Amino acid sequence: MEQMLQKIYKRVLIIIPVLAIVAGVIWWQEWRVPFSILVGGALSLISLRIIVWAVQKFLGTSMAQPIIIGISTIKIFVMFAIMVVLAVFGLLNVVAMITGFTVVLILATIEGYRAAKAGTL
Repeated sequence: MEQMLQKIYKRVLIIIPVLAIVAGVIWWQEWRVPFSILVGGALSLISLRIIVWAVQKFLGTSMAQPIIIGISTIKIFVMFAIMVVLAVFGLLNVVAMITGFTVVLILATIEGYRAAKAGTL
């Protein structure tokens, strides 16, 4: 599992900045687009890391499910608060942020599929 996570982190840290640079070149007058891609990718990667930490730490304990659900709820609330603050100040392009989220989701899905197929989970 650690190997799969390292591959995800490595690919995300390569693809998200490259995508933001490309977006910056295409939309050179609109700095919010590359910024929002970086924010979406960072929030999604942090979210993935928190879930992995919670599952590794609490899975197998007597209160694993409520603890993991509680951590997930707090995580979603904090992410939502960050997004609202950025949106209120006009620093966020929603489509670009969702693009950053989606890239991380797709990379995690692909790596999870590869690991499951290889039997290395």
